[in-house]
Amino acid sequence: MNGDRYLLIKPWGYSIWADVDHIIGQLLLSEIANRTPVVYWGIESLYSESITNNSFELFFEPINDISPQSLVRSDYTYYPSIWGTHNLFIEDPDKLKWEHRDLQDMISSDANVLVSDVYYHISVIATGIPSRHPLYGKTPHQLYRYLFDKYIKVHPRIKEMVKKFIYTNPSFRDEKPILGVHIRSNSIVNEIGQIYDLNELYHPTIWNFMHNFECRHIFLVTDHEKLVRQFKKIYDKYDTLIVSDSKKQFFRGKVHPNRSNFPNQRHKGIELIQDTSDIIKDTLLALQCDYFIGNGYSSFSNTVLRMKDWPEKNIKLLY
Repeated sequence: MNGDRYLLIKPWGYSIWADVDHIIGQLLLSEIANRTPVVYWGIESLYSESITNNSFELFFEPINDISPQSLVRSDYTYYPSIWGTHNLFIEDPDKLKWEHRDLQDMISSDANVLVSDVYYHISVIATGIPSRHPLYGKTPHQLYRYLFDKYIKVHPRIKEMVKKFIYTNPSFRDEKPILGVHIRSNSIVNEIGQIYDLNELYHPTIWNFMHNFECRHIFLVTDHEKLVRQFKKIYDKYDTLIVSDSKKQFFRGKVHPNRSNFPNQRHKGIELIQDTSDIIKDTLLALQCDYFIGNGYSSFSNTVLRMKDWPEKNIKLLY
């Protein structure tokens, strides 16, 4: 058998940071299984703009120089067994059945190309780290920090968007410290069935941070104009508020095929690509803040937590 060993990481199919979370877990799997990871977001990706481009590279730099197309070889073997040279870059319509996707079977497979298009939390994958492995004993947060730093490099185009925002907002550039705040419009009672509205916890927490750490500004990231108006009413009189200039709305799930006229029947095309670039830009700006308050159920807020070595007192996710 050929000795080449690869892990082809396909899209999970949700919001940008949820799909990156899927990638992070699979990157850990590649390190455990001693495989070279290859990320490919094809036509089944929510962000695809053509049938030939790798949509991952719209937002991030390639994690290595291995071409996904180079994995299509007649002398290669594939696992799970549903994959082969004829269908490697199309979507498995039955992936939610999780057939032939047992984690231990995937780790122990000796196929040339292991294909992953389902999500495992990093804490589950971490149970398979052997004691001799250098990552053995790391906490999930330590694993996230290691994997983000090693593999996830934001596209230079989006980095330029960050620089432009900082340059055109002197308060963000010069007047520190800044408190980043990410707040969603949906109340938690609608999302997870709790008896309270999570957003009611924000303002007391913000005042605590402002008082205890003498924050000079709030950088607000939200998906609803109503919340922008509320924050302006409360905080603008102190000249403390900086609002993201992004026009996006945070992604709320797949578009039903019957309600879409776009080529892959999944998304709103180029608008979503720009919206998603804005979300990544806002994430990088939040990382520039000295303190951060976010939603513990949000992939955006959790990514802000995972991409930086925050002192414990400097960040709080609300639940």
